[in-house]
Amino acid sequence: MERAAPVVIKDLGLTYHTIYGETTAVKGLSLLLKKGDILGIVGPSGSGKTTLLSVIAGILEPTEGEVSVCGMPPAQAKDKCGYMLQRDELFPWLNIRDNVLLSAKVKGLGNRRGYADELLDKYGLLAYAERYPRELSGGMRQRVALIRTLVPSPEILLLDEPFGALDFQTRVYVVDDVRKIIKNEGKSALFVTHDISEAISMCDTLAVLSARPARVKKFFDLSSLARLSPMQRRDDDSFGALYDEVWKALEFKKENSV
Repeated sequence: MERAAPVVIKDLGLTYHTIYGETTAVKGLSLLLKKGDILGIVGPSGSGKTTLLSVIAGILEPTEGEVSVCGMPPAQAKDKCGYMLQRDELFPWLNIRDNVLLSAKVKGLGNRRGYADELLDKYGLLAYAERYPRELSGGMRQRVALIRTLVPSPEILLLDEPFGALDFQTRVYVVDDVRKIIKNEGKSALFVTHDISEAISMCDTLAVLSARPARVKKFFDLSSLARLSPMQRRDDDSFGALYDEVWKALEFKKENSV
């Protein structure tokens, strides 16, 4: 197994057992997240994208296969991962600084105020540290949520459709901000989305999943766009052709599902 990579998955399988029977969510799935990369995950609804993140985060135990997170089993590497959900989940009764510090407090990491303020300042939010979530725009709140995820200093970010609650125009700008922050902080990230355009503009590599049980149907290397910001990628001549290729790979009408 390639220990140098933050996440290595080989032949992953996961089956849910209920009183109604068995459901195989993932079968024979393999992928690798390289250090410093943003790996995008797209797939049809219900294909196991969030299940995959839950396995990496040590929340779900795989039925078969190998999973390595920073060279360890996921259950031993929980502190290496930071999880960012679709909604910002900021507490309305806490100010922005206290919201940002909450993740570190929950993990018992002591006083991280200096680091939190450093991140807030770096990304244009320190002036809002004493304000409350209701006073910020949707895009600013998502930046706050990402900074909260960064304060405990995780090596890997697990982003589960983090822009899904935003309107289209805000999402386009926030993708720019979030990619820049991830790259500036030297993090590796898995980014789940249902939006192909968002995936191409955000990621370094893109994995297309099949319908359930999920496996990787195709990888797309987006390194040719690395020099461009997400906004610039959308205007690049290659963007339309890449979108069409991903869409064709994503089609699953002929897939057999279990």
